[in-house]
Amino acid sequence: MPLILRILLLISSLLSFIFVVRRLRKSEVQLYDTTFWITLSALFVLLSLFPQIAIKVAELIGIQSPVNMVFLIIIFFLLGHCFLQSLRFSHLENRFNKLVGDEALKAEDEKQEEDS
Repeated sequence: MPLILRILLLISSLLSFIFVVRRLRKSEVQLYDTTFWITLSALFVLLSLFPQIAIKVAELIGIQSPVNMVFLIIIFFLLGHCFLQSLRFSHLENRFNKLVGDEALKAEDEKQEEDS
């Protein structure tokens, strides 16, 4: 893995780690979300400090270049995270719709009681 890529990977990983930790301290993000980003940052710090890991894994999987494997890992993790966020959003949307329906029924019942 080229030295410039290792340096960029290390710097960007450390900056993203700092950014996420600051947001967590300000309570702007939930712990569930920060664990993903901190884990991803730690993985990239590890890969930038020990490029032999990327080289061996790339050889094992059959990828020609460790750089391509790093990009593949980034894409894989981001797609997985996007899917999990989609699941969470769907769950919240279902809960919201149920609450709206419950509130509408409750308001209708109260209106009928007042009319009686």
